[in-house]
Amino acid sequence: MPKLKFPMLHTERLTLREMQKSDAEALVAILRDHEVTRYLHGNLSALTLKQERGYIRSMRKQFLQGGLINWLICDKATGAVMGAIGLQPINRIHNCANAGFFLGLAHWGKGYMTEAFVAVLDYAFDVLNLNRVAAGHYAGNEASGRVQQKCGLRYEGTHRQAFLKNGEYVDELMYAMVREDWENSRRAQ
Repeated sequence: MPKLKFPMLHTERLTLREMQKSDAEALVAILRDHEVTRYLHGNLSALTLKQERGYIRSMRKQFLQGGLINWLICDKATGAVMGAIGLQPINRIHNCANAGFFLGLAHWGKGYMTEAFVAVLDYAFDVLNLNRVAAGHYAGNEASGRVQQKCGLRYEGTHRQAFLKNGEYVDELMYAMVREDWENSRRAQ
């Protein structure tokens, strides 16, 4: 059986590639910033290098099983690690996936995440042949909502008190794009 090749994506300024164990240090450095992890699930700012390496190994295994794809976002010119974006879980019964992402603070407000997310959406609909990609964000994280809207996702509703974060329940605002939306946005270009 041939080895499944991880899809590398390229945009004007970015390379989206598979995470390697050697990337763990750069990822942990990004995730130790409270501003980056403030709106992410879990207590990622306490992540150790050993835990991150284990997570990268588990992502590879799940990719090979068809359950997810998580890309490392890198500066195309320098190769510097900037963040991550992924589709997980990928549901082949209903042809849908959820998207999640984070970016190092130094790269916020420069359009990088929108650029990366558009590439991932194109891959999801064009290559994976998905029908729906959903994404959500914690209430208060308007920047993430703007990224999702810029990429063409539509607001679908709010999951009230959906997650417990730092001892408080937080709402999650949900967005999604379906194949028809994606096709219409490509025709408009």
